[in-house]
Amino acid sequence: MALISIDAEKCKKDGICIRECPFNILRANEENIPEMIPGAEAVCLRCGHCLAVCPTGAVTFDGISPEACEPAADAGISVSAIARLVKNRRSVRVYKNKPVPRDIVEKMMDIVRWAPTAKNVQPVHWTLVDDREKIHKMAGMVIEWLRQNKVFPEIVAAWDGGEDIILRDAPLLAIAHTGADGLNPPADCAIAATTLELVASGLGIGGCWAGYFMRGANSFEPLKQYLNLPEGHRVYTALMLGYPKFKYHRIPPRQDAKLSWM
Repeated sequence: MALISIDAEKCKKDGICIRECPFNILRANEENIPEMIPGAEAVCLRCGHCLAVCPTGAVTFDGISPEACEPAADAGISVSAIARLVKNRRSVRVYKNKPVPRDIVEKMMDIVRWAPTAKNVQPVHWTLVDDREKIHKMAGMVIEWLRQNKVFPEIVAAWDGGEDIILRDAPLLAIAHTGADGLNPPADCAIAATTLELVASGLGIGGCWAGYFMRGANSFEPLKQYLNLPEGHRVYTALMLGYPKFKYHRIPPRQDAKLSWM
């Protein structure tokens, strides 16, 4: 079966799918019906733009028919609503002693899988941890890594005093990791994590990037073994997530955007 097939009866010969294709792998045949250029399967992004953009539903992509797709619709979100979401986002480090239900987590992750990735490779894997003992154990491993390397003594001292600055006693840890199959794994995971953080914010869940953990996860062998990621995978982002213990009442100002035009 061809990767891209066109229903000639439905096709209006408008050339939209040809112009929309990012790698120009479609052309018009003698009847002005779009067809794939020979050998184009090797360079196709599998983005599905041709399937998505055809107004008459004439394109079937990789066995997926137009009828099998969710209809596209206007987002229905105003710029002011988006601004409120972005501006009200805080790096939340103090959480209620309340788990994030797994059905809510799965709802968030189902949305996040639409986050863009380089060349649409979709390489991002997630390891989710909602066992507080396991989260605490991993935080302790990062502390041991810091202690052995004699760095951030104030964080180690806080841990020894009963305060977790590594993972903040978060009820949920979301770890994004990929192997070597991604074209740009750092960007792919960062975009996915940022998307997750915004989706979580919309559901009343606060997040904070776990920077110390991210470094330790790729450097400290005991922690790497504990995570047991697939061979060749690296941790690129990690988010602490949970319900904020305190309500924020105002939005502190930020610097003006640093812009230049060419």
